[in-house]
Amino acid sequence: MVRRRVLILVLTALVVMVLIAQCSATKSISVEKTVQQTDIEVGYDVTIMIQFTNPFGKEIPVRIVDKNIFGDNGIDIQCLERTLPSQKEITLAYDPIKPYAPGTYKLEAASVTYTNPETGKEETARSNELDIVVNGTAAQGQAQGITTIYECGGQSMRSTSYTSSGGSMNVRIGGSTGSSMDGSTGAGNQQKGDPGDRVRNNQLNQNTGALKEEMQQEMQKQEQMKKEFQKQLSENPEFQQKHQELMDKGYNLTNTSVNPASNNTGDFELGYQGSDGSTARLTGRMQNGSMKEMMSHTSEDEGAMLQRLEQNLTFQRLDEQLRDGGFERGSAAFDQLSQNHTKITIPYEDEDGEKREIDADYINGTIRDVGVVGEQERGGYPWWILLSILILTVVGWFVYGRYSNREVAVDVPPLQNPAKVDYVAISRAMIGDARNLFERGEEKEAYKKVSQAVRSYVSYKFGANVEITAVEAVHLLKRMDQDFRMVKECLNRCGSVEFAKLQPGRADFERVVEIAEEVVS
Repeated sequence: MVRRRVLILVLTALVVMVLIAQCSATKSISVEKTVQQTDIEVGYDVTIMIQFTNPFGKEIPVRIVDKNIFGDNGIDIQCLERTLPSQKEITLAYDPIKPYAPGTYKLEAASVTYTNPETGKEETARSNELDIVVNGTAAQGQAQGITTIYECGGQSMRSTSYTSSGGSMNVRIGGSTGSSMDGSTGAGNQQKGDPGDRVRNNQLNQNTGALKEEMQQEMQKQEQMKKEFQKQLSENPEFQQKHQELMDKGYNLTNTSVNPASNNTGDFELGYQGSDGSTARLTGRMQNGSMKEMMSHTSEDEGAMLQRLEQNLTFQRLDEQLRDGGFERGSAAFDQLSQNHTKITIPYEDEDGEKREIDADYINGTIRDVGVVGEQERGGYPWWILLSILILTVVGWFVYGRYSNREVAVDVPPLQNPAKVDYVAISRAMIGDARNLFERGEEKEAYKKVSQAVRSYVSYKFGANVEITAVEAVHLLKRMDQDFRMVKECLNRCGSVEFAKLQPGRADFERVVEIAEEVVS
């Protein structure tokens, strides 16, 4: 009996040590560098992405330093300031890089510096290194360019160094009038030196002039493409119908923003305003003259969503708890993910600056997934008080057991293990749901459901048994020494669609489902 109690006491002490470690551990941002494409060829665009996991539930300003140079082309980010949103996962996609030479390349780890909101200290998170394999043959006569970027402290400078068989040149855009990023000397020094230097400088000036002329021609081409895209957009029947609906509701067009990839393919966003100050927005994408995705959003829509949320019993309970805890409610924010899906966020803040927010999803006219996001609720007991209570309870139990009347010990058979979750069947059902969502036109929700199916399968198969992120799923497979490439490709594709970095298409979705079904076996 004494041995059993000693064993229980030792196990309890181990639990206490684990609790102490968990309570003392601080959260931190994690970073992973990925590539969107799997088969990379010379001359084709390659998109490098940075995936962030933000555990703080609030916006975090970050400074990024990263270098991605391969195939004699790339970008050198010396400093890039961005702000991570409050959502847990976000993906940053760099401008595409076109490799000019085949080979195997190792991209350096990206470093991300930020101030930890829980400790107030500056921390730096580093990503993984990334191996890139470029297939094909070297491009002939192609100018090679490496772009250096600095966007920090209110300064914005880009310097592109071009190299070819005829020599090299550097073009610098933006910044102050001080020294250039590449350390080149001013034009006033170019007339000094021997005649050979002057000939080379003249040749460089001619090359620079030709490049400027080429850039002007490209700008004119882009402007013409923009006009043609706007013309085809205005003639699209689906666009005309949505636009007219907003006009009939009393909204007048105030601004137009388009981002064409060709004369009939690109993204657009139009802003409207009513006479009473209400606003509306019409966004979407046209591909080859056909409308692939179009969403309208008005102040009236927001009012109806907010009214529906305030009628939700879960929201009423959480709102009352926060108000009773001294939190003051702020203005709601609406993030439209699709025509039928909008995420609603309502912020709260108390006198000490402590923040909370209630998040909810508005899907097909119904409120779903209402919950509080933020730090630990005020009024909860500090971890050290809970720990002290636990220790005192264990000690009291041990003393009582030692000095109380001794009785004959009765061995109690251990509880049977609960039935195992059929995670394979559950994941397959999720994939089936994803197919149905895609057929109903809810492409983003379909990709999201596929991602959930794969992450759930990996979690339960390898013993995590909790909800995990895409990054955590890949890390879990690596720790278990499992092949993670198919899972990573599937989750990357799903993430690109969820975060609007990739437009959903049937061929791509079928590929994602094919990978998911092969993984979930």
